Amino acid sequence: MSADQGPQSIGIQLPDLQSRLAWDLVFHLQPLDEASLIQALQRRARARMFDFPDEVLDYLVKRVSRDTHSLFRLLDRLDEASLASKKKITIPFVKEELGI
Repeated sequence: MSADQGPQSIGIQLPDLQSRLAWDLVFHLQPLDEASLIQALQRRARARMFDFPDEVLDYLVKRVSRDTHSLFRLLDRLDEASLASKKKITIPFVKEELGI
């Protein structure tokens, strides 16, 4: 379950549900900053066994949606396009692929 407040504050009407949720762990998540986004993308690229230059990651983080789901999908798309075209991932390649 996710919410913008803890289980005690969201006004759950069913006492047994509120009690059960209160026993679970609660995590307060913060959005990733730019450096953390780049680091997450680098790890994802390494897991896929391909090289994603830092300058390209920096370019992407500043110009496309910053949510990790969109960025990971874009990373996968660029990896596949790079393999299909047999080209390295560069800023000009990204611009061409994204139509920027």
